Amino acid sequence: MALPDTLLVRLMEVVKDNDLGGRFVMLGRQRWVGSRKGASARALTAAIGKYFPGKTEADLHNAEDIYSERFFEALGFSQVDSLDYSGFEGASIVQDLTKPVPAELTGQFDVVYDGGTTEHIFDLPMAYTNIDALLKPGGVLIGHSPCNNWINHSFYQINPEMVYGYWERGMGYEVIDLTLQPLLPNFIDRTAKTTNPNVTGVRPRILGKLPMNSPLMLVYAVRKPLTPREADRGIYQTDYVEKWDG
Repeated sequence: MALPDTLLVRLMEVVKDNDLGGRFVMLGRQRWVGSRKGASARALTAAIGKYFPGKTEADLHNAEDIYSERFFEALGFSQVDSLDYSGFEGASIVQDLTKPVPAELTGQFDVVYDGGTTEHIFDLPMAYTNIDALLKPGGVLIGHSPCNNWINHSFYQINPEMVYGYWERGMGYEVIDLTLQPLLPNFIDRTAKTTNPNVTGVRPRILGKLPMNSPLMLVYAVRKPLTPREADRGIYQTDYVEKWDG
């Protein structure tokens, strides 16, 4: 998992514009890619100027290795952890997400960042259950996940129906934003939104033109502490639930 310019810009926008802070954990230890070329590199330079005046890109990533803790600390998080299945990349927390997280990790994090980890975990329901367990009530899930035709990239391709069907309808989260964005340079502004099936009663529809060049799905969702959870009764696709309910 890695952070190129396109994703760094969106992370700055989500975190700084919504005044997020507290304890942060990334799933997998995210590597820093940074600027590449063209429009996305210019967008990163502009975002650094806006959110970190007086700093350069070199100030925002680890000087001693290829990882990104310094970036998240600069965003304002008081503690930055990384969680992985093993310590092969130096994660600060070693935890198998196919097993329930221990009590000492439950409810400990203000923000969980899934930057492309859970689609590689075969037991996806358990991984999602663990994300929910890691978050404090009112905590935030930020997710970046390929939503394209990368065959054999992972076990799963996460899509908007999963976000709205599981996280919003099933788990009671509030989905603040869901954007489809190209990963590749020079297409950073060619984004699209989707409809919300919990509002329309049918599967998500693309609003605008679907971005070309390996689109990613970017999600910003809040764990609502008191919302009743449909997940206790099962997770089903929205349009089928509408049909079953008449």
